Amino acid sequence: MSDREKFVASNKAAWNEAAPRHAAHNQAQLRERFAQGGYNCLADEVISMLERIGVTGRSAVQVACNNGKDLLSLKNMGAGACLGIDQADVFLEQARELAEIAGHASDVSFAAADVYALPADLKGRFDIVMTTIGVLGWMPDLDGFFSAVSDLIVPGGHWVMEEMHPVLFMYEPDENGGPSRLEHSYFQADPFVETTGLDYFGHEQYASKPHYSFTHKMSDIVNAAVRVGLELQHMHEVGHNISNFCADLEHAEATPPLGMYMLWRKK
Repeated sequence: MSDREKFVASNKAAWNEAAPRHAAHNQAQLRERFAQGGYNCLADEVISMLERIGVTGRSAVQVACNNGKDLLSLKNMGAGACLGIDQADVFLEQARELAEIAGHASDVSFAAADVYALPADLKGRFDIVMTTIGVLGWMPDLDGFFSAVSDLIVPGGHWVMEEMHPVLFMYEPDENGGPSRLEHSYFQADPFVETTGLDYFGHEQYASKPHYSFTHKMSDIVNAAVRVGLELQHMHEVGHNISNFCADLEHAEATPPLGMYMLWRKK
């Protein structure tokens, strides 16, 4: 087994382990909101990018879709057939439940897959790819990830990306509730390895499967996109909390960039 395969398999186990804990915090509320029809939980910046390219009737795929709430929000904006891809089967069970409640079970589907080994019949099928908060940091092979995502997009199609800013990974939260501290080099190459769980809602710590996350410099991200023929059409950086990681930093005297929004077009 290669290092990449080890990282992917370990992270899959850790996310499946975390899924019931996430559901305990938000699934009931999401069921209620999607049952009302038209619910949209996407950030304003994401909605703005989607409105810029137009979504009505267009095919869409979300890579690393988690419980499907963002993809269902995109569907509620008028998108056509939608597919959500994630390797964590337990999250996909939650996503299918929400799709049924939202009335989209027939035109929003979900598939369990390793992003580095996507089915060949998905290539070149989608007008829009969307990724939302906290995807890039789980990718051990950034070039391979950008290649896989680019392969999904039709020529002239777009990738709408919402992400934690690379600078944010230089910080660590304080275990006693104090200010987050600057601790890591921006140029760190080794993965972070943790076994304290992935509950970013209740911040419960539990003995979990090991999970591996990775830092990618801004230049890594841009160059990976350029190499697969993507052109940047829009970028916006924000200093407010988007991820619940080191959230106190949005109130710091010297606020670092906490999130970023990018719109890529496939040539």
